[in-house]
Amino acid sequence: MSTEAIRTKNNGLYVKNENNKSINTTLQGVLVNSHLRTSACNENFSFEDIEDSLLISKSDKYYSSNNKLEIKESAFDIKKAILPLIAGTISVAAGGYAFSECLKKSSKSLLNTKNFEHLPDLAINMNIREEPQFAIYRAIRDPNFKNIIGAIGVFIMSGITLSCKNFVDGAKEIWVKKKNADIEKNLQENLISVDRDTFSGKLKVVNDMMNTNVSYFDSVINSKQETLCPDIASFTHKPKSNIFDPFFTSFKGKESKEDIKENKNNNLKYTLLASGVIFGSIFLGKLSYSNIKKAIDNTQKFANKYAENTIDVIEKLTNKADRKDVPAVIELMKSICAKPERIKEIGAKYNLTDGEIQNIIEEVEASQKTIFADAPTALGGVPKKVQYYCYIDEPRGHLYNWLLNPENKFTKQIFTAFTASSAFGYVFEKGMEAVKEVTVMQENAKTELDLKKRLVSVEIENFRAKKESAITPLVDNFTIQAQSGQKSKKDLKQIADNILMEIKNGPPYVYN
Repeated sequence: MSTEAIRTKNNGLYVKNENNKSINTTLQGVLVNSHLRTSACNENFSFEDIEDSLLISKSDKYYSSNNKLEIKESAFDIKKAILPLIAGTISVAAGGYAFSECLKKSSKSLLNTKNFEHLPDLAINMNIREEPQFAIYRAIRDPNFKNIIGAIGVFIMSGITLSCKNFVDGAKEIWVKKKNADIEKNLQENLISVDRDTFSGKLKVVNDMMNTNVSYFDSVINSKQETLCPDIASFTHKPKSNIFDPFFTSFKGKESKEDIKENKNNNLKYTLLASGVIFGSIFLGKLSYSNIKKAIDNTQKFANKYAENTIDVIEKLTNKADRKDVPAVIELMKSICAKPERIKEIGAKYNLTDGEIQNIIEEVEASQKTIFADAPTALGGVPKKVQYYCYIDEPRGHLYNWLLNPENKFTKQIFTAFTASSAFGYVFEKGMEAVKEVTVMQENAKTELDLKKRLVSVEIENFRAKKESAITPLVDNFTIQAQSGQKSKKDLKQIADNILMEIKNGPPYVYN
């Protein structure tokens, strides 16, 4: 049939469709929006399955910090960066200025101070303490045959001594190292049982937690009540691990009370001891103050008595008026720091001139003001001169004496005896040090092993606490979902299985 015939046959309908073209387009849009686009856009996707699989918990029992850290951008702080540099520079400059002021004041003091008040000069004493230096000094001072032979002998013995010393030290270190390796090997072998107990304890913690939670999940999911767990709160989830029962029963009971009682006794002892020390210190301080006060009184009495006796002696000598006693009288007046009026009075009795009296007054004043004295030449040396002296305390010095004086048999005997005793003493000392170090390492290894054994229960308890901190929120979430009644038994069973898998394979891990 031709297109025209079709149009003629359906003329009425065709015209109607043409007239209602806009209506048909609107209807088509409504249908598409209602049945296609709207249903696709408004469809709800549930995340419950993935929440159950990933064990996403809504419990609030995880640790959360209440401290909000404010992160601020670091900025250049002039006060913190520059002020320390300025303060350091000013301190150095101020220190230099203060030192220069001290030098200036010291130089002014030298100009205005009397000679007897100046600091005394010091001699330069050069101490030669090493035998090779002593031998070199003698060879330089007098390079004769004996001095050169003596220096060569000292150097040879120094080389032999150094070699033997290094040999003894090396042998000691090697022996100590080998013993240390043996001790470490024994320690590691003994630690195998400790690690085994720790590993076994962790496995038992995991197993006990799974058994406890399986019983709890079974009681919740397989409840015979019509509504699933209407009073789920009656199920108290308190996983209890019995891993410590075999060897922790006494520790948690009787020993704990004994420890508390012992700690109280120790605290009481320490308190009494501290109180005794404090009161004893106060008492000793009071006695010390009393002793110092008595010492001051005794010193004052001695000074007064000495002054009275000196005055009596001066009076006796003055009554004789013998000019031979004038030097002694002057020294006595210096000892008591006699006043100028008293000196003039005594000088008049000896018929001294004004010049002589004035000289005595100046001598007494000088002895009163100065506090310094020159060191004895035998001890301090000659001022402004360099003095060498030696201090020999090793067998090499005795070897030097033997080489320079071979005809004297005692020099050889002294060298032999001193050298043998020094060598034996050094070897014995190093041997004792090696034995001490090995003994200390052995005892330290025993202490470490004992500590590891004592820490087994602590490590297991730590593992259990961490494991429960990770699992408790998941079980609480399971309880919440069971109480809500929105989960079927099958869904709850899936959550329980996931929790058990987390107990078995989740952190903290047994193999750590």
